[in-house]
Amino acid sequence: MKRILLLLALALTMVACGQKEDKQGEQTEEKKVIIPPGMPVAPTSPTLQNTELTLEPNTSNHDPQQPVLKIEEGKPLDLSQLMGERKSFGEQVTAQIDTVRYLANEGNADYQYLYGASFENGWGVKEDAKQAMTWYRKAADQKQKAAYNAIGNLYRTGNGVNTDAKEALRWYRLGAEAGDAQAMLNVGNCYFYGMGTTKNVAEAAQWWQRAAEGNNIYAQSQMGDCYLYGLGVEQNMGKAAEYYIKAADANVANAQYRLGLLYYYGQGVEADRTHAKLLLQKARDGGEKEAQDFLEKNFK
Repeated sequence: MKRILLLLALALTMVACGQKEDKQGEQTEEKKVIIPPGMPVAPTSPTLQNTELTLEPNTSNHDPQQPVLKIEEGKPLDLSQLMGERKSFGEQVTAQIDTVRYLANEGNADYQYLYGASFENGWGVKEDAKQAMTWYRKAADQKQKAAYNAIGNLYRTGNGVNTDAKEALRWYRLGAEAGDAQAMLNVGNCYFYGMGTTKNVAEAAQWWQRAAEGNNIYAQSQMGDCYLYGLGVEQNMGKAAEYYIKAADANVANAQYRLGLLYYYGQGVEADRTHAKLLLQKARDGGEKEAQDFLEKNFK
């Protein structure tokens, strides 16, 4: 009997120890940093703000007879399809800011860039342009190409640093040389407006062409403008339409508006006013006021 009681006590002791170990294991597991499987990597598009480029043309060099291109800087990537949620990119970053911070501190260049963008935009952290610059530079030190462009943007806008057009152009060039299409777009913008360099429309068109070949949708829209007006290239309505179609398919409102006009007047494409109306409506819904005006005047 004593032997049976001894064995029973031993068994109970082993169960209790096992439960204790399980609890310790659970506590240890809670302390681990869990990397969510759907966490988005830093986007390849370096511009994350919801605003359009606000630069005005250099009036001292601008030819009033030439139309002014509508320069668009880009919008945040929407990775909601990957995450399975209808959230903006900024909302997703905010929800995962601890993971972003952890990986940035671990030296991951893409997340250092993304952490910098978080400080620039106030995603999950207090907005702080100087902190944004710090993290962008860490990423740039590891040749993260989007970071070069982000630093150029800070110098161009004077956000957290003194405005310096030449320094902005220098960083844009570094990004362009690293193969970043958005940086190529911005180098072209600098040449078009004469920011940090001599105004040169032909040179601007060459940079936008490179960016367009890198599938930058805003550069594709701008190349459509170049061919439409003959800016830096020989005027060619057919080529203008080709570029506008690419950008319009990606919901660039300017391209939808211009392409709608081409279909309305039958320039570079076969006239199709039904299709023109659909494109103009999309452009209007995308915030293109000129499209709204044209619809009210020509489609009653």
